[in-house]
Order: sequence, then structure tokens, then C-alpha cells
Amino acid sequence: MKQLILATVLAALLCFIVCAGCEKRGQGLRLGGGPSGGTFVVAAQAIAEILQEEITGLRVSVERSGGSLANLQGIEEKKLDMALVYGADLYLAATPSEGESRLPSLKHTRVLARLYPAAAQLAVRDDGQIRLPSQLRGTRVGVGSTGSGASLAAERYFRALGIWEQITPVYIGYEAALAELMRGNLSAVWEMVGVPSPSVTQASSKVPLRLLNLRGSAEHGNFFVSYPFYQPMDIAPHTYPGQDKAVETLSDSAFLVVSETLPAPDAARVLQVILSEKGVERLRAVHPALSTFSAGEAHKQVPVPLHEGVNELQNFVAPPQVSPQFR
Repeated sequence: MKQLILATVLAALLCFIVCAGCEKRGQGLRLGGGPSGGTFVVAAQAIAEILQEEITGLRVSVERSGGSLANLQGIEEKKLDMALVYGADLYLAATPSEGESRLPSLKHTRVLARLYPAAAQLAVRDDGQIRLPSQLRGTRVGVGSTGSGASLAAERYFRALGIWEQITPVYIGYEAALAELMRGNLSAVWEMVGVPSPSVTQASSKVPLRLLNLRGSAEHGNFFVSYPFYQPMDIAPHTYPGQDKAVETLSDSAFLVVSETLPAPDAARVLQVILSEKGVERLRAVHPALSTFSAGEAHKQVPVPLHEGVNELQNFVAPPQVSPQFR
């Protein structure tokens, strides 16, 4: 009987150890993406596919999220290993004197690479009377999901114009917001995404839309003085159906960030794959916003410290292999 009990206990212990190991191997690397209809999720899915193809044994799970703010919180709370975050949010989180209460203090987040520029796009129905952002007083405006960098950028922009308190912000995703715009339940939809926006392109093919010029109002409202990390940008004519003229707007940059706890050799391996000729080619192909992505541009305009793995990359010559923590 004693031998039977001992054997049972040992078997249970062995099962526990094996299962715990399986659970750890199954975790892989958690990558924060974004909401449907945006560029974050498209880029995140492409990065996950490239890494899994090139690094033996690596498993990457793309976690859907509200966007930049949610991803930044996920990294800081160690719920994510990797994520896409906007430069404006990184800068303000790292600068307490200029920070915003909704942003976490930047402690564990480090930059791996700059991926692409993202443009603010404010869409209205073409058959409506709205021609200027100031005409949105008293209306309902879709500003992006709760936890998105888009919603934070929208609030910054409309506050600079002095009309934030006079609009009703509606916190829903891009696709849902554009559906509400087409139904007449919203007067405008704000997005901060790579150009062209998949959701705006799709909606424009069903109902004629107009993108409002944002830069003139931003300059008049001292937006660029208050938030110097945003840059002027033009959306070229014919980017969207029925768009005959350039749209004057503003842009941010999307960064691939990782937790500082990610070992430097592993971060270097990830970066090596992404910046390889094959990796750059694949990323450029997934969305026009990434058409300028390159090794030469990956570490420009970085608002916060780089991960130490970036420095190790120049000495890294071995082929990509999975780290034990990824197995």
C-alpha cells in the first residue's frame, strides 16, 4: 500500500512538472496589436508571421487591444513582451512634467524600431455641411477605441482648438465608427493610422466621404507648439475614392517596443529578422504606410531609450535561434 501511494505521488509530481513546462512553452512571446480597421493589427500580424518563420521554435501570439495606450500599459504591467506604441505616448509617458494622467510612467518600455508614420484623418460625409474642424461643435465624433493612441491624439487636437468640451467623443473602433457615420449617428470619425486607412478606404467605396484639412486649425490653435512631437504631413491626392486634392494633416510615428526584461540577445535576434532584407521586404508589402521602413530609418526620431539588444545587434552574427524562454 505504501509503495502504491508513493508511486501515485511521484506520478502526480511528474505530471505537474511536465504540464508546467508545457504551459511555459505555450506562452511564447505576447505581441500587442490594435483594433480592427487600423494599421497596428496589420503590422503586428505581419511581424508575428515573419518571426515565427525565421526563428526556430518561436511562438508569437498577437493580442488584440484598444491600441497605443493599452499596449503601453501592457508592457509596463508585464502583460505583454512586445507591442506597437505611438511616439507621442512614449514621449509623454517618459516626461512626467509634461505627461498625462492616463499614461503610465515609463519604466520597463524600450524601443526596438520605428515602423511607419501614422496620419490623423478626420472623415465626414461628403454630402454634409461640415468643412472645418471647428464646425464640429455640438456634434458626436468617433475618436477611436478606449485605450487607443488615436483617442488621446484626438483629445489633444480638439483641446488645442478649444472645442473638446463642446463635442461628444464616442469611444469606438474605426470600423464601427464609420458604420455609425454612414448611418448618420456620428458627424465625424477621427483616426490615427497609416495611410491609406483600410477602414476609410472601405467606407469611401460605399458612401462618399471627405477628409478635413487639420493642419491650418492646428497651427492656429498652437497645437504644434504644445505637442512638438507631431509633424506636418500631407495625404496625397487620390489616396481615397473621390479625393481630388491633398489633405493637410499631422502625423505621429508607430514604434515597435519591447519590455526591458526581454534578454538583449533575444531582442537582437528579433531585430535581426525584422531588419533583414527579407524582413524589410515582407513588412513593406503588408501596407503602403510601411513602404519606407528600412534599417536606416528604424532608429530615427526615437523619443525614449532603445533596448540594449539594439546595441548588441551589430555584434550578432549567429543565425536566429529561439531563446529558452520562448520554448
